[in-house]
Amino acid sequence: MDSEVKEKIASSWNSHAKEYDLQYAHGLKSSREEEEWKRALEKIIGADRKKVLDVGTGTGFIAILLAEMGHVVKGVDISEGMMEEARTKAEGKNLSIRFEYGDAENLGEPDDAYDVVINRHLLWTLQYPEKAVREWIRVLKPGGKLVVIDGDWFYTKPSYFLSVFLGKLLVALTEFRNPWNNKSDYDRTLKKKLPMIRSKNARNAVSLVEKCGLKNIRATGLEEVERAEKSAMPLKQKLLNPHKRMVIEGVKP
Repeated sequence: MDSEVKEKIASSWNSHAKEYDLQYAHGLKSSREEEEWKRALEKIIGADRKKVLDVGTGTGFIAILLAEMGHVVKGVDISEGMMEEARTKAEGKNLSIRFEYGDAENLGEPDDAYDVVINRHLLWTLQYPEKAVREWIRVLKPGGKLVVIDGDWFYTKPSYFLSVFLGKLLVALTEFRNPWNNKSDYDRTLKKKLPMIRSKNARNAVSLVEKCGLKNIRATGLEEVERAEKSAMPLKQKLLNPHKRMVIEGVKP
């Protein structure tokens, strides 16, 4: 990732780290949602204790859940602001998780070091996604699993556009603010440098992982997690979040 792009991305996440977990579909809003996430994660990576690297850990959403489940977890991110929130949450739960600066495209981790490399909502933020995936595979032990959790946020779908439009309209009418003025979003120049924001590329995420040499690749949904999330949302937030998540899994030969 070019240093200027990286700095802009880190700055963007630093600027709204404090409120990140307050947003629907980002932070946990109910005990049911937490239970469904843990159930899904156990199904994906198993119940036995593993050494896990959470890339793009942010406020530690995945890292904390996995540590609570008994795994040994390290979280890395380029946003110190987001990781400061993660450290505070982990300390509040008496969890021993290492949170360190780490570039998803150049981790600085040894080869064959982890049983699981996982990330959530990261792929779309990368300037060189294929390079990043190959780097994640590099640090996996042979037989280790890569888990990429992303969503169809950037698919060109008329039904999504309509739903989000109606959600923003409700926000404008009920909160008396302009929801189309999203200051926390990336600017247009930065977005042009992130290939997974384009619908065609986003739809080919599975193919991207396949070409990097993993075996036993599969893609599944997170339907129960999403039902739990939606049950905690008011109508306008349900409209603003019509998207579906996808879990891409693969094993290092």
